[in-house]
Amino acid sequence: MIEDCKSAKNPKEYRSKHLAEYQLHDSLKKELQDLGVTKIPSSEKIQKRIENLESEQAATIREKQKLQKKQKTLDIIQQNFSVLLDAPEINSDLLPAKREPVSVTRDK
Repeated sequence: MIEDCKSAKNPKEYRSKHLAEYQLHDSLKKELQDLGVTKIPSSEKIQKRIENLESEQAATIREKQKLQKKQKTLDIIQQNFSVLLDAPEINSDLLPAKREPVSVTRDK
């Protein structure tokens, strides 16, 4: 809009016709200056930054899924250990008797 004003036949008339847009532009410019933003990056830089952030987000999501899968496995292992630790001791009377090894010799 501001660039169009420069090429307009009658800049004063153009500006008065687009006064609301100029006021919005001026207020936004002041807000940005108050925030410390003096130069707005080009749309190409912004687009590249967006693409980088999207790529980073996708990588982070993949890593999160991988860690969630690992966490699920660890939870199962922890449950198994808990079950084993809480299990009552096996009574030795219920176990089969140990057999002594038998040596086998051949008769000649």
